[in-house]
Amino acid sequence: MNVRRVVPASEPTRSSYGSETAHIWSWQALALLVLIMTTTVACTAAPSAQDASLSPPEDQGCVGVKVASGADIQSLVDANKPGSTFCFSKGIYTLTRTIDTREKQPTFDLRAGAIIDGGDGGFIGIGGPDGARLGATILGGVFQHFGNAQAPSWVGPIVVRDDGVVDGTEFRENFNAGLAIQGDRARVSNVYAHDNGRYGIVATEPCVGCPEPIGILLENSEIAYNNTRHLNPTDDAGGTKFTRTDGLTVRGNYVHDNYGAGLWFDAYNRNTQVYNNRVEGNLNWGIMYEISYGGTRIHDNLLRSNGEEGSQNWFNHVQLLVAGSDGTVGKGGIEIDHNSIDGSAYALGLIIDDGRPHTRDVFVHDNTFTLRTHATRVGAAAFDGLTALFDPDANNRFEANTYRVVDPNGSYWYWSGQTLTWNQWRSLGHDKTGSVQPLS
Repeated sequence: MNVRRVVPASEPTRSSYGSETAHIWSWQALALLVLIMTTTVACTAAPSAQDASLSPPEDQGCVGVKVASGADIQSLVDANKPGSTFCFSKGIYTLTRTIDTREKQPTFDLRAGAIIDGGDGGFIGIGGPDGARLGATILGGVFQHFGNAQAPSWVGPIVVRDDGVVDGTEFRENFNAGLAIQGDRARVSNVYAHDNGRYGIVATEPCVGCPEPIGILLENSEIAYNNTRHLNPTDDAGGTKFTRTDGLTVRGNYVHDNYGAGLWFDAYNRNTQVYNNRVEGNLNWGIMYEISYGGTRIHDNLLRSNGEEGSQNWFNHVQLLVAGSDGTVGKGGIEIDHNSIDGSAYALGLIIDDGRPHTRDVFVHDNTFTLRTHATRVGAAAFDGLTALFDPDANNRFEANTYRVVDPNGSYWYWSGQTLTWNQWRSLGHDKTGSVQPLS
């Protein structure tokens, strides 16, 4: 499939059908050798339960309605009972219209090697704009070539509805987003969203004025090389975009080399959990939490080399940025802890500018910052005269962080319009138990 895939050493391992098949054939060759060398064989060893679970899908067999390339998929969905499983044979399936799953909650098993092609059409592949309130389950397969310049920006291969599941699927070369999530308790796991025109993955409310989706899970996925159209990365393009969600969890993902932000939480997100992600090499922010609220924790992530090197801009090119977000709305504030942030762009910032909520109740603690140039900064900046960001009542504070810097006597901290040395930073009450270490 000519996939440009770079797997980090720390990324959760995923099975590979090619290597598993080789393993099975190796076992069979050994069994044959034993048969040749012995005149009688009382029994042969059976594959272990683990080996069986790793067998390719075509060996396991999919139990359900068989679907061959060229079939009328919509007719099959309509003709079968809710909850049916549809077993797609290996091949290319070119769609000319949306497959509307309605309230059927089907399972589409594409793991035998099905490729669903949108033919660059301006329609959603599964679960269209008038699609099901209940979502489908998609297993494996590839979705490509959905959307065009005439279609709305949210048109893409799949809209994941309530209780929908997408697992092990690849989304590539779509005009806008690879995958859209709009349903409560939607679960997206082990997907590879890459080389899409605008975003790899988006999540938002299902319609204007609709309640925000609750309890979305995005995990163990790779999101890379998106915004191939090179749209303005400070506007609406990059690796991801999450808007109006409640209880979104983003964990264990590898988000890299997107032309724009890596993980962008843009407007009215709350109760968000972001952890164990590896975010690196994105053109702009690694993680951006913007115009959003409390009950949120961003922790145990690795951010490296996001943003333009040496950028001196508190709006853009900050590896982890909290912008106009009020942690007092909801319970628990906004907590940023135990992250490792390494690079030469600004490492972490809190900002506020006109027309946004005040940035309040942000607690930054127990992080490790590796600042690779004298110009790299950590701290906060206020624009348009909105200096309440620095008031004690705003409750924005830094504690127990470790800073690895070029020169321990240098000025790397920024607060209330001033660039500060370590002693000056601590005199403001920050990082009383923090430490500074020279880069080795």
